Amino acid sequence: MSATTPQQRPAGNVAPVGVSGLSGTRIMAGLTTLFNFLTLNFVLVLVSLPIITLPAAMNAASVALDHWRDGGEDRVVREFFIALRSSSPLRTTACAGVPLAAVVIGVVEIRYFAHRGSVADHVGLTLSLAALLITLTALGYVFQLMARYPSLAAVDLWSLCVRLAARNVFVTGPLFLAEICGAVVLALIDPALLVLGVPVLLLQCMRVTALFGLRRAQAREA
Repeated sequence: MSATTPQQRPAGNVAPVGVSGLSGTRIMAGLTTLFNFLTLNFVLVLVSLPIITLPAAMNAASVALDHWRDGGEDRVVREFFIALRSSSPLRTTACAGVPLAAVVIGVVEIRYFAHRGSVADHVGLTLSLAALLITLTALGYVFQLMARYPSLAAVDLWSLCVRLAARNVFVTGPLFLAEICGAVVLALIDPALLVLGVPVLLLQCMRVTALFGLRRAQAREA
């Protein structure tokens, strides 16, 4: 009788198991990121509904994003409410509310000058557009620096943000403008997109742009 030996399993059959496990891990990581993204966006929109709480909500969301994307803390809702409770309402309103109000005033001024045809009105429109660009660029730095330096006085924060905006006006300025305009257009096309992630997506894009501007300014000073 001839001895029979068990057939060896081809080594190639082992690979799909590892690939399958890796794919499963990536899928779970993607689902976790999507869940955190949507839940953070939901609490941001919910807390922002009274409008007056918008600066505090955006600041808390920026802090949660910082801790999540940089520190690996994926309990974003917990981090959001911790930041919301621990931040001073007066300071948050002063730091973020004033620039937001300045943006609204700038848009109103542009609409006013845009419907007039005199030379003085054209000059006013040009100055208003330039001021709005600087304000929007500075606003992009406001939320990032508020999250990173919670004890910085409002006046010092504004001064630092305006200096960063002026230094990077032709680099980060158009980026901030494109991000904000894109979010506004999406919200106008379908307001339901506000619940599906547009606010947090905007904050994340502005966060990345602000970090790029900060690194650029630091490289210039070095």
